[in-house]
Amino acid sequence: MKYKLSLLVLLFITQLSFAQKDSIPQPQTIVEVYDVVAIYYDHTDSRGHSRRYTSEVKGEILSYDESTGQLTFKALDGKMYSLKSTDYKYFQYKKEFVKKVKQVIVKERKSSGFEFTVGLSAGYFNLNQELTTDDYFINGFEGSADIPICLKVGAGMVLNKNSVAGLTGEYAVWMDNSSYFNVGARYQYMYNPTKNAAFYLPVELKYSRYQFSSQYSTSDTTDLGGGSWQYPGYLNTKVATNNLELNIGQGISFALKNKKSISLELMLLKQFILSQSFKSESERSPTSKFGIIGAKLNVSFNF
Repeated sequence: MKYKLSLLVLLFITQLSFAQKDSIPQPQTIVEVYDVVAIYYDHTDSRGHSRRYTSEVKGEILSYDESTGQLTFKALDGKMYSLKSTDYKYFQYKKEFVKKVKQVIVKERKSSGFEFTVGLSAGYFNLNQELTTDDYFINGFEGSADIPICLKVGAGMVLNKNSVAGLTGEYAVWMDNSSYFNVGARYQYMYNPTKNAAFYLPVELKYSRYQFSSQYSTSDTTDLGGGSWQYPGYLNTKVATNNLELNIGQGISFALKNKKSISLELMLLKQFILSQSFKSESERSPTSKFGIIGAKLNVSFNF
């Protein structure tokens, strides 16, 4: 199982590296030509010391009188200058300025048809229990945590460039002494699909089944061997819950070539318990009310 998980992680790292290579913008060189005038400016600092410096101003020289050095100049912002020879240090016609501009290629996204998804999700489950004690069940855990690593798949219909609706499911490939899977409906709305890195809102409503271990203190005594006993005793149980699960969060999608994409999303979850069952050596079952909330971090490849 760990080998399969490592292989899946390696696959996503490879896909992400290709995505980064595809999204690197190539710089484009642009040559801009302007007339420039180096105008004198006087500056007085906080200590009262004054100094003179020059600043090149780009624009267009409208007229120049060689005999007097009088110069009329229009800056790029539209401001007009009428300068004496003592107002500027030098001027130059048609000076070239080389400028590098990053050329961003906006990759096309799907606007119709089907979209399929495969990915991984890492979750954190916060499990709380309210136990109704009786003459047999004395105590039980109040809270615990679980960290499932799941394989996630999905298929959806692309309604337009902003919206995708379909089905999704997860299966836990790694989880400590527990099992978990879910299947249900998914909808996502992308705020600005014309960007290569676009944010979106994902919402999922699913059926889920979560099985975990629980231990209770009981009024029985437990034989520890060697003629020793423990009171109160303890009972290990397997708990299976059938749930209605709601996931909602925030995602970011990185567009690739050929209308493919890689997505990263953080989702909050809440499981509403529909039914639950206990399995143990005892014929008696506790009266418990469970609450399950948590979060998931998903990474997926969409094609």
